[in-house]
Amino acid sequence: MTARVGKGETAVSIGPARRRFFILPAVLLILLSLAACAPFYLQALRAPSGTVKLASPGELSGKELWYGIVFNGEKVGFSRLRVTPLPDGRRFLLRSELQMVIRFLGLQRRVHLRSEETVDRDLNLLSFRYVQTLDDKTLTLEGERSGGNLLVRVQGPGGIQENTLAVAGEVLPASAVNLYPPLRGLAVGARYRYRVFEPQTVQVYDVEQEVVRFERAPALGLRESFRVETRMGGYEATTWIAPEGVTEMEFGLGGVLITHREDEEEAKRYLVASSLAKKDVILDFSLIRTERGVPCPRGAEEMRVILSGLPGDLRPPEGAHQEVAEERQNGERVFSVHTRRRPFPGGGPPTEETLRSCLAPHVQIESRHPEIRRLGAQITSGVTGPREKIERLCAWVAREIKDEAVDTFSALEVLTTRKGECQAHTLLYTALARSVGIPTRLVGGVVYLEGHGFLYHSWAESHAGGWVAVDPTFGQVPADATHIKLVEGPDWSSFLPLGRVVGRLGIRILAVTCAPGHPGSGLEN
Repeated sequence: MTARVGKGETAVSIGPARRRFFILPAVLLILLSLAACAPFYLQALRAPSGTVKLASPGELSGKELWYGIVFNGEKVGFSRLRVTPLPDGRRFLLRSELQMVIRFLGLQRRVHLRSEETVDRDLNLLSFRYVQTLDDKTLTLEGERSGGNLLVRVQGPGGIQENTLAVAGEVLPASAVNLYPPLRGLAVGARYRYRVFEPQTVQVYDVEQEVVRFERAPALGLRESFRVETRMGGYEATTWIAPEGVTEMEFGLGGVLITHREDEEEAKRYLVASSLAKKDVILDFSLIRTERGVPCPRGAEEMRVILSGLPGDLRPPEGAHQEVAEERQNGERVFSVHTRRRPFPGGGPPTEETLRSCLAPHVQIESRHPEIRRLGAQITSGVTGPREKIERLCAWVAREIKDEAVDTFSALEVLTTRKGECQAHTLLYTALARSVGIPTRLVGGVVYLEGHGFLYHSWAESHAGGWVAVDPTFGQVPADATHIKLVEGPDWSSFLPLGRVVGRLGIRILAVTCAPGHPGSGLEN
């Protein structure tokens, strides 16, 4: 999940790459009101003797598992999962569906996700088909395992792409993460390490799991279950799995996201509930309010802030436009962050590997597609310097792509529809920059919106002798100093650690320097 902002307005939405993490039927249940109470209600129990183990996924066949979805205290949807043995007895079909409605800033967004995955008795992925619909747009991913490769075909508004991922050994579908422990054996102290294919980002991730306790929480409706801690790609979740292998509950985002099993009637009741999605739940959850404001957000030349609430292994990256120092204040780990629109002096050059990764195409960044390459060459025609190319590409995207609260699957789709949010602007700019030979990476963080506070946002950094912060949503080269970078990388998978930040981050503004001519020009102390 990430919040995004656009030119002159606040736009917040759920991006497809952040909706699906560990939960068995590919759904995150968010129940903020229970998060603080969970430790009080959970009761440790004596674990069953020996190891609880399923002989095969077929032991879950005949059951359709239903889960409700609540975001920030609001019921927003449901999901379901069914495991079906195939006639040969060696393969199993995992079929799941998710339906969700979320409202933000007066706009209603509908999400429908269907998946079919064929696995063997050990949950190794053999073939798959995913169809996700966001409002009136549909993206289809299908493919199969072929020797040491995963062959993936992506069909969306931007056309059809074919991708080959080199894989070796065991690779599971991400939706099977909560099936793996009971299949390998549930016992307190058990640890598991394996890899999964995540269709939203079309990548393979390492997964680490540990069974830490056997417990229950009657007040939460949680029966006796094994507590499993899971980490994947910088994202963490706590899951409770009953001895028969059924997922009962899952916490993500430090306890803010919760999934809870329920029956079919209860799960579907939201369809007629009069209170469905009546709050701007994403904005309520992700907006970071501050005691003092920024009088000149788009004209901020320098800013100093204190960041708090970051997980222990996450540190804001330093770069040409951002200096970071770790401190202790009242016993709490915080970061003093100094951002500047003009680059700081010094800093070593990036490695060749970094530059190569920031030039490579990706399923969402089709920098080698003929249309992208043609447009990139056309926009930068007659320009030789990389800085001038960056400015032209940024200005073109800011001018030609209309700000609308719609999700975007890829840069090619943005080029086709000519609309989208900050994610859309950043994807298209990155693809265009890479198409003309400018190494460009994605950046995730927060930016200040006047009258609101800090909101989660994405922009880019391009290399032109040094890294330059580029915000194609606002048309800024370099971006203003209210851009605080939290993560960076060559593709959207780099944004996964933000899942542990949203809803927890605190920001205290110390000082802002405004450019001459902007309201509040000068230094705020």
